[in-house]
Amino acid sequence: MKRSLLIFSFSLFLISLLNSNCKLADLRPTVLTNSGNNPDLKKKALQIISNPSETALKPAQWKDYKKIQFTLTDVWHSKLTKFFTPIKDDEQRMNVFIDLEKSTMEVELLNGVNKGLVLGLSKKDVYQISADTGKVFTGDDEVRIYLESLRLYLMLVWKMQEFEILQYAGDSKLHSKDYNIVYATSVQVEATPDTDQYIAYYEKDSGALEWIEFTYREVFIWYRGVLKFGHYEQWDGKMFPRRISILDSFDATDFVHEIRIEKIEKAKKPLAEEQIIQEQN
Repeated sequence: MKRSLLIFSFSLFLISLLNSNCKLADLRPTVLTNSGNNPDLKKKALQIISNPSETALKPAQWKDYKKIQFTLTDVWHSKLTKFFTPIKDDEQRMNVFIDLEKSTMEVELLNGVNKGLVLGLSKKDVYQISADTGKVFTGDDEVRIYLESLRLYLMLVWKMQEFEILQYAGDSKLHSKDYNIVYATSVQVEATPDTDQYIAYYEKDSGALEWIEFTYREVFIWYRGVLKFGHYEQWDGKMFPRRISILDSFDATDFVHEIRIEKIEKAKKPLAEEQIIQEQN
């Protein structure tokens, strides 16, 4: 326990030190430098997001899916990054329950050293459920950051149009494919230390969201990572990516970790409640 606290304290110190000495990442394209929050550019951005050529790629209204559940495997190739998460196994299979009305989520670990453990998030409050302890609120920032990140990665494909600030930023070629670019953030167009930025790449022919460059201010103000969305498949009349890769850069030859989705379904109850029902039966 003392060793874990020491490591965590040192990691917080390191993060603080790096944040204080490293430049704020700014993803805003130069084409938007003097445009401010242009309503015409927002209209065009929304059109790109909401009206893809392939209609099944049109973002769903999350209100139609109040509770959604994923069965997936989080595959890790970066042991250093994994060290700062609650995940202990290189391939962690899990059920992920997300309640979009209550801003809650639960993750049930299905294999490995923590098999059966449920990690939960109610707004910003973290808890865990195990056979030994029952439900315990832990206040564990490591777990909170991991769960918030996982939820973000899973929901971004359908949530881009909800950002407060959206701006069309022109087009670009990436890995020999043509894309429309959308810049997304909140509060203000300019970079701030407390607000994340996103650059979304929509493939021109289909309209599929295939890449997002993003910041993660809470971890490092200088950090910029990349999400790659692929293997789109039909689910409930909608196209959803079955693979989400987290990369260090667009040209990375390997991923940091990769979310491989096996199944998506409309859920009715949180995982913890489902467990109780199964045990009673």
